[in-house]
Amino acid sequence: MRIEDEKLKGSPSGANPQSSILNPQSQFTIPNILTLLRLFLVPCFLYASMRGHFLAAFVLFVSAALTDVFDGMIARRLNQRSRLGAILDPAADKTMMICGYLYFTFSQSVRLRFPGWLTFTVFIRDFLIILFAYLLYTRVQVKRFPPSWAGKTSTVTQAVTLGCTIAVNAFGTPFLGQLAEILFRAALLITLFSAWDYLRRGKGLLEETWGRASARAETG
Repeated sequence: MRIEDEKLKGSPSGANPQSSILNPQSQFTIPNILTLLRLFLVPCFLYASMRGHFLAAFVLFVSAALTDVFDGMIARRLNQRSRLGAILDPAADKTMMICGYLYFTFSQSVRLRFPGWLTFTVFIRDFLIILFAYLLYTRVQVKRFPPSWAGKTSTVTQAVTLGCTIAVNAFGTPFLGQLAEILFRAALLITLFSAWDYLRRGKGLLEETWGRASARAETG
């Protein structure tokens, strides 16, 4: 759930970005391999969930989360950043989250499901952020809209909530069920707050851009 991801896995500084994209060897890095592995885990996760193998689904989800942690760490430590990685990494994260939330909201074969109001809020928030970022880029040429601490907190909370929901279906302990109910509400509040924060920051960028344009028009 990111407008601009910090894990730009790939080309060394000073290299031509276009040539970096076209050169397959420059993209064959450890972080990108881990990201591709995470994408491959998504259908495996869905298959295990649909078959009712929730323990396997939980292990696959945690494994995907670990690859997300390690690919970012390796990309920063080894300076293996690339434009391809910047596209694949959030795509892999979002694909897992979308599949997980949709399945555990609408499936009739799970012990604990996501409440519809939470899934609706998560999806609407992402849609509004993407739409607003698109308008900022196309209307006023704002090309950089980095994630805020509220957005990062929201993403982490949503992922933890999904993991806890899978764990409830895998282990069925009452404590996990109670924890999931708390996380549902916490995720809702943090998601709403992060949506407001993104819109507030976007409005500030618009006003700042329009102010500079007006100042140039007056001096010109």
